[in-house]
Parts: sequence; C-alpha cells; structure tokens
Amino acid sequence: MTLSQFCDAVAAVGKAHGGSVTSWGRSPQHSIRVGGFVGDPHTWWLGVDMVYDTGANRPEADQMAHSLGLKVLHEKGHDHYQPADFPAGPVTKYP
Repeated sequence: MTLSQFCDAVAAVGKAHGGSVTSWGRSPQHSIRVGGFVGDPHTWWLGVDMVYDTGANRPEADQMAHSLGLKVLHEKGHDHYQPADFPAGPVTKYP
C-alpha cells in the first residue's frame, strides 16, 4: 500500500465514522518516547491513531477498514490503523 492509498483509506474511514486523527507519522526518537519503536508503522507514516465522536474505539468501522486494505488494532484510548500487509516488528523494508 502506498502512502497515498493509505491516506485515502484512513480518511474514508474517519469521515464515515466521525473519526479524528490523534497521531500519525513519527520520528524514530519520538516513537520510542511514546512507547513505539524504530521501524514501526508510524515511523513509515503508515500508522494512524484515531478516536471518534462516540468514544475511543469503533469496532463497527472494522469491515470498512478491512475492505480498504487496513488492519485495525483496538488499543486503549484509540484505534490504530496500518496497512494490512505491514509486517510485525521493526521493519527496515516495505514495498
């Protein structure tokens, strides 16, 4: 998934479900400071944290997200979106 495709997909989910992005791209240093790691989706600008007008998590958005090629992680206080094919762990190469 390209950065442009990711942006379009996340925007579609957010618009459809009353979402607001609270975190997106991060430098490696900032990612470490907030509990992430070098090579996580945020450091590739392919990770987005979102909250909604109705609260922190929105499981009913999962089907739409999956149809757009996104993986959703329901985390404490927000939903995290990334490309469905983004590898786990520190990533040094992504198509």
